[in-house]
Amino acid sequence: MFPLQEQLRTNLEPLQNSQTLWKIAKENYNRAASHIKSQAQCTERQMKKEFEKLHKFLRDEEAARIAALKQEEEQKSQMIKRKLEEMNHEIARYQDIIRTTEKDMGIEDVAFLKVRIWALYLTHRAVEQS
Repeated sequence: MFPLQEQLRTNLEPLQNSQTLWKIAKENYNRAASHIKSQAQCTERQMKKEFEKLHKFLRDEEAARIAALKQEEEQKSQMIKRKLEEMNHEIARYQDIIRTTEKDMGIEDVAFLKVRIWALYLTHRAVEQS
C-alpha cells in the first residue's frame, strides 16, 4: 500500500466508527419515537374509555333525574286535580245554596228567612274552618 492510501484508511476508520455510532443513535431514537407513539395511543384509548364511562354515568344520571322529575310532576298534578275536584264540589254546593236561597227569597215568611240566613252563616263558618 501506498503511504497516502494508508493515511486515508487511517483517517477513514474514525469516520466509519462515527457513522456506526450515529446509526445506532438513530435506531435508538426511532425506537424511542415508536415507543412514545405507542404510549400515546394507549393513553388515548384509556382516556376515551374513561370519558365514555363518564358520559354513560351522566346519561344515566340525567335519565334518573328526569324520571324523578316526571314522577314529582305527576304527583303534584294529581294533588292539584284532587283539589280542583274538591273546589268544583264546593262551588256546586254554593250554587245550590244560592239557587235555593234565591228561590226562597220569594217566600214572605220572615221566620223561614231568618232560619235560612242562620243556616248559611253556619255553613260558611264550617267551610272556613275546614
